[in-house]
Amino acid sequence: MPRYLTAGKVGLLALIDLYLSGQTASSARLNVLDFIASHVNAAPGQGTDLSHLSFSLTQDASEVLKPSRDWASSIPGRSVHDILLQRLWTLDGLDSLLMLFEDLGKQVSTTTTSDQAKRGLSRASPLGQFIRRCSVEFTRLQFADFQALWDGFRAWRASTYDTWARKHPTEASRQSVDASFSGADVTIGEGPVTTADAVVSSEDADTILTFSIHQLQKLGTRLPEDVRHKLQSWVEGQLDSGAQSLQHFLAFFEHWKAGQYTMALDSLHRYFDYSLVAKSGTDNMRVYYQYALLHLSVLHADFDCWDESVEAMDECIATARENQDTACLNFALSWLLYLRQAKASGQASPFGSVAGVVGAGGHEQDEVAFLKTKAKETKHWSLLSSTLLDEAKLEMYERGTTSKALEHITQSQFLNMLHDLRTLMPVASLFSGASLDRLGLASLAGRTYEELEVLHCGRSPSSDRVRAACRIAYGSAQSGRYNRALHLLQEVNVSVRGVLKLEQRIKAFVMLVQMTRSLRNDNISEADYHFRQLQPLRSFSDPEIDFEIFLTEIDLLLKRQEPEKAWEKVNAQLRKLKGTANADIGHRLHLLVLKSRIFASCNQSTKAFSIAMRVVSSSSRYLLVPIYLEAIVALTGILNDLSEFVVARQLLEAALPMIFESRQARLLAQAMVTLAESHVGAASHQDPPGSTKQTQGMRSAENYVERAREVYASLEDFSGHLECLCMKAELARWRDDDASAAHADALYLQLLADKQVTGTTS
Repeated sequence: MPRYLTAGKVGLLALIDLYLSGQTASSARLNVLDFIASHVNAAPGQGTDLSHLSFSLTQDASEVLKPSRDWASSIPGRSVHDILLQRLWTLDGLDSLLMLFEDLGKQVSTTTTSDQAKRGLSRASPLGQFIRRCSVEFTRLQFADFQALWDGFRAWRASTYDTWARKHPTEASRQSVDASFSGADVTIGEGPVTTADAVVSSEDADTILTFSIHQLQKLGTRLPEDVRHKLQSWVEGQLDSGAQSLQHFLAFFEHWKAGQYTMALDSLHRYFDYSLVAKSGTDNMRVYYQYALLHLSVLHADFDCWDESVEAMDECIATARENQDTACLNFALSWLLYLRQAKASGQASPFGSVAGVVGAGGHEQDEVAFLKTKAKETKHWSLLSSTLLDEAKLEMYERGTTSKALEHITQSQFLNMLHDLRTLMPVASLFSGASLDRLGLASLAGRTYEELEVLHCGRSPSSDRVRAACRIAYGSAQSGRYNRALHLLQEVNVSVRGVLKLEQRIKAFVMLVQMTRSLRNDNISEADYHFRQLQPLRSFSDPEIDFEIFLTEIDLLLKRQEPEKAWEKVNAQLRKLKGTANADIGHRLHLLVLKSRIFASCNQSTKAFSIAMRVVSSSSRYLLVPIYLEAIVALTGILNDLSEFVVARQLLEAALPMIFESRQARLLAQAMVTLAESHVGAASHQDPPGSTKQTQGMRSAENYVERAREVYASLEDFSGHLECLCMKAELARWRDDDASAAHADALYLQLLADKQVTGTTS
């Protein structure tokens, strides 16, 4: 593989020669210069597609020179493309190639004559530097490499033979031998040389290899299969140990995302070894060493090897302090704080204390304050933005102050926009959506999650996009749109194929959606099957997945009529959360709501009332609106059991607008049923028999029951649907409407028959 000079660059030199000789029209000069500059300074930028970038390096002359067909030349009736093909095909041997470089070399000179002042180039100009670099490498070529460059150039220009031969038949007859290579390979030495070999140099391979590593670090995805094979073939053609080092670093990311821990560790050690060979001097290796230790610590933590992660992180921090690398030190401390939060447990965190490392206090708030101060001093805005998000997480989960967390998230988003921190915008949107969810603004939170796909698709890490898609899909499933949720999860699964952890996360949410649907359909055997499939996925160390699986497990136990087991599991989970550092206070309050519901279902309304009142008080103080509404509905059900119908009705009617806005469909149906029970209880026990007020109360109850039935039907909730039909039949009989009662009974029997047929078929 050539180091820099390739067949494509020879073609570019021919175009530069035409430009300098004045054979381009004045109207086309700007286009020609733009084309030359884009190829001379070819570097991947924002939004570059990796597959397109690798393909662009292997294009032949017909594709590369296609834009020149629209540029006018100084000769009337001919385009720049026509003149350029003529110039390329006048290179009929090694002598003509040598003359091209000699002519261009004369254009770049240390002296300035009148002729050169008109047509020459400055040695410091981009074109002058490009010509000088190509000329220097050309003069250093051995004869075998010189011959290989010529044969590669013939292979590169062969695709333009037919176009050139139609306009120059006489000259084409003398070079007709080249027509046989059009689209084929040229044999050089012991094997064929394809167009891809002719146009790719060591520098091109290093550029796309470095860009690939940057993309893997930023997006957390894997290379496309075709790109990976091309890179492997290009790197194997180089003898430079630096390229070998990058190859193993690339393999490290590939194995890491594929879940191959041992191979990822081996590739990272190989990267160390090749970097030692490639980089002479201990100073350069120190820089590589501390960042490689940081990668090693994150790798260990990702595979739950916490002790090894601590050792690598401590060494990384010590090395960064010794080398006075402030950026690496701050980044390592930020990662240490994040990993300590991710590994929350009842015991002391294996990651120790960030503040202990830097000599400050021992509380997490002190550590956050230290990182914010250092970030402001060094103007490390990405560190400041990520630290603000960590502080928002502490406020949201540990202290429960959602409004304060939202303030920190807004500050982080402002920093991201002010300093163009595009890689941090998606995660800030995720945090913003989570805080809006806790405030009961489900619609706005959903739009925030959609931002990752609409606004930040090309720059968003795969993990953030998957997390947002899973939340949107699970929210759709809670509203009864199960097919839409599964379709969304299937779509996002295609984009992250091969990344083990992300595929497992998507699989977990697919199972959660299917289990939710089975539970609402009262298909206990199918729900059991999905729950067994979910059990191994609890080892993700992901609190979000683990908690959702736990909630579905409690629903399954209640469907089986096993409240004792459900009560034991809720109590065990509460004890676990009380002993866990940085546990989400919202999870604890949600478990207390479940506990009150279990007590209420076991006719222990007094105990359920006290627990529900505590949850209502705490959730309103912490602004946890969804849990507050859950507790309100549970509390009103308990008040109905205690015959406090008027109070329950007034409380629920006040909360009903917020329940509509929260878009919790099942909670809305439960609220409608509870409100209907309150109207029936008040009409039966407090209103005079046969009075207008009693009749109005019963009609209101019937309206609420019908609305609840519609919601249950959209959710495919079998038990809730049957309950509403039974209530409709009883209310119709109370007002002596036999036709309505018979219709409700018929619907009840039809629903049971459909259920039996569905169960037999499945």
